[in-house]
Amino acid sequence: MNKIAGIVAGVVVAVGVISTAGAWYTGTQLPGVLQNAVEEANRQGQDALLGTGYAGKLELVSLETRLFTSTAHYRFSFDMPVEGDAPRHVEILLVDNIEHGPLPVSRLKRLNLWPVMAASNYALQATDFTQPWFDAAKGATPVSGQGAVGYDLSTRGTLVFAPLDFAPTPTATVKFSGMTLDFDASRHARNVVVNGSMDSLLVHLANDQGTPITAELRGLTVASDQHLGSGDFYLGDSSLMLATLQLNMGDKPAVLAKNVSQFGSLDEAGGLLGGRFGYDVGMVSYDGKDVAGMHMLWTAKNFDASAVQSLIELYRDKVAPVQHAQAANEEAPQVALTAAEEQRLKTDLEKLLSAKPQIALEKYSINTSNGEASLSLHVDLSKPASFELPQPELAKQMIAQLDAKLSIDKAVIGDGIRAQAQFNGQTDAKTIEDQAAMLTEMGSGMALGTGLLTLEGDTLKSSLHYATDKVTFNGQAMSVEEFAMFVMSKVNGVTGGVGAGNQPDGSTPGESYP
Repeated sequence: MNKIAGIVAGVVVAVGVISTAGAWYTGTQLPGVLQNAVEEANRQGQDALLGTGYAGKLELVSLETRLFTSTAHYRFSFDMPVEGDAPRHVEILLVDNIEHGPLPVSRLKRLNLWPVMAASNYALQATDFTQPWFDAAKGATPVSGQGAVGYDLSTRGTLVFAPLDFAPTPTATVKFSGMTLDFDASRHARNVVVNGSMDSLLVHLANDQGTPITAELRGLTVASDQHLGSGDFYLGDSSLMLATLQLNMGDKPAVLAKNVSQFGSLDEAGGLLGGRFGYDVGMVSYDGKDVAGMHMLWTAKNFDASAVQSLIELYRDKVAPVQHAQAANEEAPQVALTAAEEQRLKTDLEKLLSAKPQIALEKYSINTSNGEASLSLHVDLSKPASFELPQPELAKQMIAQLDAKLSIDKAVIGDGIRAQAQFNGQTDAKTIEDQAAMLTEMGSGMALGTGLLTLEGDTLKSSLHYATDKVTFNGQAMSVEEFAMFVMSKVNGVTGGVGAGNQPDGSTPGESYP
């Protein structure tokens, strides 16, 4: 028994010695670690705000270091190019109560025995500017969080936005359920994972005419898993999804959008960048009746990463001074390229186009109850013989290939007429159906009358293919010049009042163009 007690006592003493030594070590390393983190945050923030006209800066105001704990105070300054009485310069203060590792007490209480350099517990401080946020949070801290810094300088933690209930103006109220973000970042934020969610946000306000407007967002989730590529850009996936968005204006029926999402991914292989970016709206309804959904997907391939990085740096060098001047309400400097910068830009563009980049609107579609309207566009680019070529010739050489397709189900036109009648408050079902049928045929006839679309079954279609100075339009081959003349003749024919059944030369839409 005495041996066991001796062993336990020895372990306790050893843990105490290790913890004390570790806490002392953390105290000596912490100032440098925090200053490096502040500098990194400012670099990341400057890139994020580039081109917005806003400027932000984080500062470590003070650091009080003790054996087992430290207290850090931060100031975040934000400058905005605003007008009127709104504040242009805003400062927000944060306090961080830091527990030294390797075994911070707060982590031991949660039985988390993994050693870390420090545990952070930070919160927004009340000032004249932020006091309304504290009032809206009913005395709670509006923004707070916890995090842990590992000995490899990775960070992991949670950022919490408290529920808010306040009236920013006499005619507006806001109710916010709160939001939580979990983050995990490696040293220098080379790998960053963020996940978060919000239950609801409800906003009531009145427009200039006094009409009440309500916007309600529910079920927001954000997710991002990204890492730095060969340059100052992040690769990986990110998404933002909203379960419902409802708008009410006055006594009009509600507009409801379901399953709204934005998503994107970027990858790098062999020094080339490629990505996918899209937007989705599952369904929009009006007064409880479905109207339409929307899908959009863009893709990009074969973008030289080093050329992109160089163009980003050039853009940053030129835009940053303008942005800082705007934020400080000063006269912005003129943006002009030196001879060396012009040559650099030309070299970067040549390198970019040499990789034969591709840009595509894979699909943009509107889906109704009875049909779909869709558009796709693919463009392959290439390096021209010279950038000094005349504009028409330069465009021909830069566009190696282009494909475009348009497809509209006639039923979509009818669904659009029904939706418009619903918006206008019409309720007579037979009248609405008669209008839908009549205007569908009228609209289809006008579209066919332009000669730019064909009819396949019950679908209006148009297709365009371009390569090597040749155009194939709706199956007809022609030169670029002939295609331009063809389009102009059809447009002039329509605007000149030519009937839907005939063309300016007297031919019918079904006849081929010479």
